[in-house]
Amino acid sequence: MRSQIVSFSLFSLVLLFGFCTEKKNPADIAPEIASLPAFGGEWVLEWENKSHSINIQPEENKVLWNGSGDLSMELDSVGIRIRPSDEETIKGYFLYSDLKPKSWIGTWDNRVVRLIRKSSKE
Repeated sequence: MRSQIVSFSLFSLVLLFGFCTEKKNPADIAPEIASLPAFGGEWVLEWENKSHSINIQPEENKVLWNGSGDLSMELDSVGIRIRPSDEETIKGYFLYSDLKPKSWIGTWDNRVVRLIRKSSKE
């Protein structure tokens, strides 16, 4: 009887630890960059009555905002997140499905915006 209790306890612990492993959300897994539409290069963002230059560099996971490299880029299964390198808040989000040859609709600071392609990196 004692061996059955010990065996059951060990089995329960193994089972419990098996279910406690952290699983990655499939939505957070980014596809290969080569399989995505070409979104790298220079874009223009009309924001608060000014034109801003955005240079997306997918190979380096970096975004240059008006020439400075203070933004980082994160890919997920449906789009890209742009955020300041030293913050957790998302600055912009753009869906791959909304990418057109010369424009890209997305959000910037919780507002719907449109990027206009200035030149292509590919």
